[in-house]
Amino acid sequence: MRKSQAERVHNPFVGFSFQMTQTTKKCDSGVGGAAKSKLIVVYHRDFASHGYPPLKDRVEPCFNHIKETGILSRENVQIVEPQPVLDELLYLVHTKRHVADVKASGYFEVAARSAGGVVTAAQMIVGGAADNAFCFVGAAGHHASREGYWGFCFLNDICIAIKHLRTGGFSEKVAIIDIDPHYGDGTRDIIGEDPSILHINFHSGSPRGERHSDEMNNLDICLPFDATDEVFISYARMAVDEAHKFSPGIVFVVFGYDSHESDYGAFRLSDEAYPRFAQAVGLRFPRGVCYVLSGGSGVENGKRAIAGVLSYLS
Repeated sequence: MRKSQAERVHNPFVGFSFQMTQTTKKCDSGVGGAAKSKLIVVYHRDFASHGYPPLKDRVEPCFNHIKETGILSRENVQIVEPQPVLDELLYLVHTKRHVADVKASGYFEVAARSAGGVVTAAQMIVGGAADNAFCFVGAAGHHASREGYWGFCFLNDICIAIKHLRTGGFSEKVAIIDIDPHYGDGTRDIIGEDPSILHINFHSGSPRGERHSDEMNNLDICLPFDATDEVFISYARMAVDEAHKFSPGIVFVVFGYDSHESDYGAFRLSDEAYPRFAQAVGLRFPRGVCYVLSGGSGVENGKRAIAGVLSYLS
């Protein structure tokens, strides 16, 4: 039997609730007795209307494209509309001065809602309501440190989500695989000394394979500026194997497609690299993975990269 979803789910750190929409089949129980989702896609129209330019220009076209492909109509796929994360949670990750600076930037609301989407997705995954998630955002997160922001990143969405899980009693290890070709300096600043978090960072700015700290589980993978699909995928498989050995309870993927050969970042990847990466992750982690959109401004690149990943996940 098919059931229409319009469940309100309480989240104490993210506004008052989040909205789940989509027609799904009743299966394993999830949040509030709702059907468990194979995939949730986090999206809000404010990401496109109030997001940081030029990144905001990709959001609505990419979302509409995956809708047109039929991915969002597949069984057990849900769209989640998030609420903004509350200041109380932000202060557990960022300084009050940082939050005040972001509020003065004009992008606080969309950044807080973007972070709220990642918090909600992570909560649904660890709570058993969803297998995997893909989060659209209006502002990215991996360059946001405790007290600084740059590169379209205002609030560190993944670190905020991890802190939310920890405050709720989640004590398992966490892995972050950052494939945006720009160094995730903000994330490293916030969680770099936490041995319960494995931070794997793809980038193009220091000696290849440099590992900063075995004890703190920080691994940097520096690839050539013109790295091709085969180079990237070979190192991606190694990174996923490292994450698998770490035995995390949830995996976050910082999904920057600015690594595409016709986008603005390093690496020279084709459309096929992104679903191949998702397959490499899925072989080791068939569930428990939260993808978070990061860099990439090319609309057509984004359509193909995101659709390729979501087609595999769904």
